Amino acid sequence: MPKIEQSASRIPGALEGLHLFHFDGAPCAQRVRFALGEKGLARGREVKFDSVEPSAVKSEDGRWVSRIVSLIKKDHLTQTYAEIHPNMVIPALVHDGNLFLESMDIIAYLDDAFGGTPLISKDPTMRDATMKRVEQAKELHRSIRFVTFHWGLGRLAMLNSKERRQLAELARQGDDGERLVEFYDSYSTRAFPESVYLEHLRKLHASFRELDAELGDGRQFLMSDDVSIADAFWSMKILNVLQCGYPVQAHHPRLHSWYQRIYERPSFQNEVMGKNRLLNRAIRFKAQVKTLLGTGLKQAVEKLAA
Repeated sequence: MPKIEQSASRIPGALEGLHLFHFDGAPCAQRVRFALGEKGLARGREVKFDSVEPSAVKSEDGRWVSRIVSLIKKDHLTQTYAEIHPNMVIPALVHDGNLFLESMDIIAYLDDAFGGTPLISKDPTMRDATMKRVEQAKELHRSIRFVTFHWGLGRLAMLNSKERRQLAELARQGDDGERLVEFYDSYSTRAFPESVYLEHLRKLHASFRELDAELGDGRQFLMSDDVSIADAFWSMKILNVLQCGYPVQAHHPRLHSWYQRIYERPSFQNEVMGKNRLLNRAIRFKAQVKTLLGTGLKQAVEKLAA
């Protein structure tokens, strides 16, 4: 049963219908938007993430209210958002005042509460196998952060000293289960040695090879010929390493073909890529420049695979 969270904020309890606190370029939010699309739920009006104005608190039937928590503007590091999500990460989902914070819980809740494509099998054996794949993806969450920040976002994701102090103060009030203080302190001061980034890349590369081999049996999606929650988790990893320059097609051709099938789905095009295309292009351009300079993710993968 997905866990309903308690909140120190008054905002979730004031909301009616379906509301998603998210950012278009964030992988965890992307997988939830993909699930929303598979459930036939479309993006509705855009409001400020902390708005409780009468026009903002209700969603339309079949649509969800988009509450952008900008990672670029550091909205997630504000007191207001920390009271909604003590780990200061996105997404967070509210349905009729009930708050869900972890993306796996959010997707499981959507699977139970709405129609559309079943994302979690009712068959116990298939369900267990699917959730094992999901757990594997969750364990690699930090690896995606290290790889995409280092070879994609670069300085854009760094915090100045004032912002790092603010983050540390907010973390003391909450949980910091994501270890954001530790990460941003080292990332923003360039304290991580290159070997740390390469180790996270190695973990991703090994997992991608494993998935590529399994897809050799001809299945259309990761677990079977039907889309599942595992596809939601893993496809966002591929999306984010691709935009940073990872040569997926060259090294994992079956995985790349699977990703193309996911990419072409209306739920992916409308809810994942929709308003994410401009940021996606910007990160791809930065990655291409690094590749031309010989310092890109493509070169790192080539060395790893040699």
